[in-house]
Amino acid sequence: MGDIVVKQGIIMTQSERSWNLSVIVDGAPADKVKELLDSMVTKANDFSEQYGDKISSMTAVDIKEMLSSLQNFQVEFSDAISYGRLRFRADTTNKESSQINDWSLQTTSSIGQTLKSIDLNLGRLLSEKPELIQDPELSDFKHYLERLYKASLYHLTEEEEKVIIQKDLHGIRLFSQLRESWVSEKTFEVEIENEKKTLTYNQLSSLRMNPNRDIRRMATETLYKSYSDDKLLHATALRSICADHMAMAKLRGHPSPMTQSLLDQDVDEKAIDTLLSVIENTSDKFREFLKLKAKIMGVDSLEGNDVIAPITENPVWRFSWDEARKIVVDSFASFDHEFGTVVENMFINERIDSANRKGKTSGAFCARHGKAKSSFVFTSYNETMNDLSTLAHELGHAVQGHITYHAQVPLNWRTSSCLAEMGSIFGELLLTDKILSMSESKEQKIEILSTLLNNFFYTVYYVGLRALFEKSIYVAIEEGKLIDAETACNLWDAAKKRVFADSVEWNDYMEFEWARIPHHFMPNFRFYNYSYCFAQMLVFALYEVYKQEGSAFTSRFRDLLGRGGTKDVRDNLLDFGFDINDPAFWELGAKQANRFLEELKDLL
Repeated sequence: MGDIVVKQGIIMTQSERSWNLSVIVDGAPADKVKELLDSMVTKANDFSEQYGDKISSMTAVDIKEMLSSLQNFQVEFSDAISYGRLRFRADTTNKESSQINDWSLQTTSSIGQTLKSIDLNLGRLLSEKPELIQDPELSDFKHYLERLYKASLYHLTEEEEKVIIQKDLHGIRLFSQLRESWVSEKTFEVEIENEKKTLTYNQLSSLRMNPNRDIRRMATETLYKSYSDDKLLHATALRSICADHMAMAKLRGHPSPMTQSLLDQDVDEKAIDTLLSVIENTSDKFREFLKLKAKIMGVDSLEGNDVIAPITENPVWRFSWDEARKIVVDSFASFDHEFGTVVENMFINERIDSANRKGKTSGAFCARHGKAKSSFVFTSYNETMNDLSTLAHELGHAVQGHITYHAQVPLNWRTSSCLAEMGSIFGELLLTDKILSMSESKEQKIEILSTLLNNFFYTVYYVGLRALFEKSIYVAIEEGKLIDAETACNLWDAAKKRVFADSVEWNDYMEFEWARIPHHFMPNFRFYNYSYCFAQMLVFALYEVYKQEGSAFTSRFRDLLGRGGTKDVRDNLLDFGFDINDPAFWELGAKQANRFLEELKDLL
């Protein structure tokens, strides 16, 4: 029997650690879900007919009425389509889930085409009458309208926008889904300590962080050899998605391949270029940490499989699922009682999918359930310190979502990913403090601090080089180079060199790391990686302020978490006392990390 989990007095095994998605559709069977999705298309058509032709002559009062109706529909629509996506991510081998996901994709495309005219026409109206944005009647939607106005500068005609949506459905989105399904359904025949096993993708991937170096090396080389074997698939998907993005950027008149991301993330390119420059210029600190890690691990130099590995060969911490539940709830509750309640309810209400199963896609995320003003968390839990940290991270997203959903109107729920990671990374730091307080030995503290620092340096520098890689991809496309597997591998190795220099001996096939990273294959959503680096630096700086202010910080942080999309990233942080265009800002997070690093050195 697997780990025991207690839920409202019921004994559960690991195989039952699955979320209950039926609440999204009120328990409807597949045919009724199809009817629900079809009704969303009908409602979108009705909405377009009711408002579409009237937008050019609308007053502020008219716009407020339309946006209020729109946001209510979007909550209903988003929940309906997320049901299929979440089912599919949990088990790509389930035919019914695949069918519902396909219906959801078609529905998304259809409604996207129908409602595109609303954004286009409203954008045109705002460009003609920008004073409407400042009208007190529209105060709840001010920044939403500001963003719409900026995006409208790059809109094409309504017919062209509709054609692009349809093109994407059967083009780059299909490429992305094909790749995701192909990877998630793989199994691997391996031998571990003289025992032959068949592992799912997630199980093999998890072994890349096994404390045993031989197992890590086997898992790393087996995984990336698989990507090498399938290099035609991955390279073609990358080339298709990136080339399509470049073509669309030129068609829209974007100043840079990053423009779409900058508009979407509500941040300016100067801030991101400053961030990436600081990452590259301070990468010697990362290499310093890697040398320390090699010393602690008792090796002359690190291999590629060692970079993300636990720092000790024999981990002293293992957390069963019920232990994990108690620890993360207590961690959040120690900061704010409501935070702890939100996390506890995620377990009670079966909103977490943590079981391992064949067909479950890789990664971890938190998804919104708008109607309930709550969330669902997706992860794969294998009792390690890293798994516990991931769980706290995703539940931190759920906490931030809860605060935002109850503080803002739905059109302001979505926030930049640069700020959307605040609750999640803050949760990791709360978890660190909690486990440190539980520690009874030097070895336990070393494992905790090394895990935290591993995550920090990985996120800032290892993830940061992904953004450098992405930028180089578009330079290569602009120069007319073919993005095949060899080119992608060369560009990836060049980006790694800028961060790692010669500090690591890379394992065989690790030049195919780019193919493992799902963010490189997200259609219509490029340059997503820098937001993780941004958030990591930001939250470490925030945590330093928390340590200085104590309980006075709580209400300020709650306010920042709950702002959603009411201001752009820079203005939100200026209110808090941070200027993201000042290079000195980015040094604050590194200073907090150095404090943890010094604490680790003292223990050694």
